[in-house]
This record gives sequence, structure tokens and C-alpha cells, in this order.
Amino acid sequence: MGIWVPISIGFAVEEAARLYGGREFLVVDDLRLTYRELYRQVQEFSRGLLAAGVKPGDHAAVWLPNGIEWVVAVFSLANLGAVFVPVNTRFKAEELEYILGQSDSSALILQDRFQKAEFLTMVGELCPELSPSLPGNLHSARLPALRTVIAVSPGKIPGSYSYGELFQMARDIDLKPVEGAVRPSQTVSILYTSGSTAFPKGVMLTHNNILRNGFEIGERLGLTRDDRYFNPCPYYHNAGLVDGLLAALTHGSCNVTLPAFDAGASVAIMERERCTAVGGIQTMFTKMMEDPALDRKRLFLRTGWTTGPPQTPRDIYEKMGVTGITNLYGISEASPCCSISDCRRDPLEDRLNRMGKPLPGVEMKIVNPQSGECLPSDAKGEICVRGWNLMQGYYKKPEETAKAIDGEGWLHTGDLGFIDEKGLVFFMGRIKNVVRSGGENISPEEVENFIFRHPKVKHVEVVGLPDEKWGQRVTACIELKEGMEATQEEIIAFCKEKMANFKVPKEVHFITDWPMTGSGKVQKFKLVENLLAKK
Repeated sequence: MGIWVPISIGFAVEEAARLYGGREFLVVDDLRLTYRELYRQVQEFSRGLLAAGVKPGDHAAVWLPNGIEWVVAVFSLANLGAVFVPVNTRFKAEELEYILGQSDSSALILQDRFQKAEFLTMVGELCPELSPSLPGNLHSARLPALRTVIAVSPGKIPGSYSYGELFQMARDIDLKPVEGAVRPSQTVSILYTSGSTAFPKGVMLTHNNILRNGFEIGERLGLTRDDRYFNPCPYYHNAGLVDGLLAALTHGSCNVTLPAFDAGASVAIMERERCTAVGGIQTMFTKMMEDPALDRKRLFLRTGWTTGPPQTPRDIYEKMGVTGITNLYGISEASPCCSISDCRRDPLEDRLNRMGKPLPGVEMKIVNPQSGECLPSDAKGEICVRGWNLMQGYYKKPEETAKAIDGEGWLHTGDLGFIDEKGLVFFMGRIKNVVRSGGENISPEEVENFIFRHPKVKHVEVVGLPDEKWGQRVTACIELKEGMEATQEEIIAFCKEKMANFKVPKEVHFITDWPMTGSGKVQKFKLVENLLAKK
């Protein structure tokens, strides 16, 4: 068992290059990067960032898909003592504007386009001042903090630096004083999570939060320098960054990924790269196991993690041959993993039916969500967590932070579960009003606020209905204004125009008779019961 010593991400990259040198660190499709080359690129890009005006303590948004550019950009920002702000590649312009503005990001590193999304076009809509400005000297009316745009693009984008040119800038800058000033306890990322409020909250995490979390996950998975670890999760989520990328970095493993998840491509690359480890959310595994090309005889998987009900890891064990499969429990505010089974020490049935014991140095308890009373073994209640893995707080939201973390340092997760007599955790669902669909946390209030903009809508309530593939599917219940008519397709098309696809309702029900409380509030749980009764 390894013993963790707090270090910065920059130091971790340097140390990994010393220990693992020419061994592969990253495989993305057909692109490959060794540990030594990773360190070289991070050093050069770090100097380029400084020359472009990105300073220690600055906030920089990163709007890139999984790939070498994402890793180099984020590790370089961390190396300087800057704060990276990952942006979901499925976000639209309005969502991007909120993240950039609320996070006070002074820099944006983005790809010109990805899949069907035109990232630069959206940035141009928000910042028409970009094109006529000099690189690093943007003055935007809508985003006053934003100064520097760095674009991954085959051509030069007016008003921005190109990603490639940063490697050629200021090679004579001495990085040692800057790197040496970075502390493991300082903020390194602001990750936006929908939680249960109308607008996403920025979870502030430190170098030590996410590096140690990745290390402890890797320990429970039994990762070594000989492992090739397929990580299909997007890096802009902690599941991709921490559970995957940093777990590999801290153990000398090779991280294998794709720019975006695709079931068939995932099966093919796991076979080709002879992957020995795998991690991903329930939805991803479901799609991979449904893929006709999947043949467990052609896979080499021995360890891995997933999320979801016990049937999910059982299916992975049986259909993909992952004998060391584990189930974990995590939440973004805890960077993210709280508990996970040990693939080598815990019995199979415990690994399939529970989410393991808390990570070393992490405490977990179950409380009555109304009274706060600590509950005994096997009693169901709210999951609470305390330890080194907790966030510093929500960025510029002290009231929300105080509600989430009590005076004794316990994070109240809003999740329902229990801890059995063996000390094993089991997550049952969410107490808070959040829809969990395809691995994404979706705020019903955020979706409701948007649908209210539709001129025909009088009232709307958004709920999550059980779904075998997605976990929950976003469902909108709408009452139209008197005399108005609308179709499900019309409402869905209205949402798709401005919202990330994962937030768009998968079905719409038109309702006039709402289940109400005595104080006149809609009873969402009754609404869900009524909808399920009609199925």
C-alpha cells in the first residue's frame, strides 16, 4: 500500500517523468504521449501561458474535448499556480457565458469546433470585440474579466493566440520560482455542478484534493505501471480527470481515452490497446455491453470501477470479464470519490452489492435528514462526509457553502443511503431535487426557468423518471396558457436551441391538474408517482 505525501500537480508530472520516462502516459485514438514528453510539453506551454499574460492565481476556462491539448493545458495551468475551469463540451453560448462570468475567468482555451458545435462562433456571439482586438488584450462588454483567448485551430484566429504558438513563446523564462511557489493546499480547479439550485455552483478543489483522490482510487483498483487504463469519461468531469487521468498519473499507468464516448470505438480501442483496467458510469457500460462487437474473450480487463445499482457491476463482471470490478460512491464536492471497494481484498459479492469503505482519512456517516441525528448501521438516511477530500467551498457563494458543510466539517450530500454493519456504503438515490441522467447532474429549476421563457407556457415542473439506460430521464410537465396549444416536439425543439442536449427533456406531458401541498406547492414526488402509474 502506498502512503500519500501532499504534492502539487506540477511536481507530480515532473516526478512521474523521472520515474516512468519513455513509458506511455496517454493514448487518444492514434495519438500517443510518453511521461517524458508530457513533462516537456507542460514546461513549454507553461512558459507560453506566462508570456501570453496568464499569471499565478488567474482563472482560465478550458473548453476542449479529451485529448493531449486538454491534458497539457490543464497541467500547465496547475503548474503555474493558476486555476483551471473545465467547461462541458456540450454547453451552448448562454451556459458558457454564465461559467466564464461567474468564475471570473481571464483566459479561455478552446477548440475552434467539436462534433457539431461551433465553439468559436459562440464565443464570437458573446464577444464581438475579439476579432479586432490584439491577442491577450480583449475588452468584452459582456465578459469584462476575459482578456486572453487561446484557440486550438488549423488556422490563425483573429484576436487570439494559437495553441501551437505558445510552445514557441518565451523559452528563456525561468519557471522554477513560479513552480516552487505552488502549494498543494491551494485552489487548482473550479468545477461547475448543477446541484439543486437554478444556476451551477463552482466547486473549488485543491491540488491535494484531486491528486490524492486519484491516488487513493488507483490504490483500491490496484493500478501499476504495467496497467493500460481505458477512461471513457470526459475530462471536464472529475470522473474523467480524477478517477481516470490522475489515478493513472500517480501510478505510472497508461491512460487510454477517446475525444468523446462512443460504444463501438470504446470496445475497439480496449481490444487494440490490450487495456487491463476500465472505469466509467453506468450509462457508458450499458452501451458498451449492448454493442454487438463486444467479445469478452478479446478483452484483457482485470480491474475497474463503475457507478449504479448492483446489477451494473454484476453485468460488467459477467459480460466483460472484469474480475476486479468495483462500485464507488462520489460527489463533486468531495473531489469526487468518498468510498470504493478494494479490488483485491474485498469479496466479490461485497464489491457488487456495496460501494466499499471510505477512502483512508475520510469519514462517512448517515444522519436523519430532518433532525441531523446520527443513525445506526443499516438505517437509511442522508450520507455525510468529512475529510481531506472536501471542497474549499462554492466559488463566491458563502451562503450555499455554509448550507452544504456544517460547523463540524461534515458535508451534507443530499444523497440517500446507508452504511452496513461491515462499514460498507450503499447509495440509494438523491434526496435533493436533482435529476441524474447519463452521469450528469441536472438542476430541474434551471430547466424550468428556461422553459418558462416559452410564450405558451403557464407553469412547468421538471422531474426525473427511472430509465434503464440513462438512470433518470429528464421529463417536463407543462400547463399551457389558456387557449394555447403546443406539442412535445415543439417544446423539445425550443430547449435544444439554447441548452446542452443532456438537459433537454426527453419527454413532455401536458397537465392541468397538479398534486399540491397544503401550502400550495406542487408535490413532485406525487407527480412522479402519477406519471409512472400511467405507464
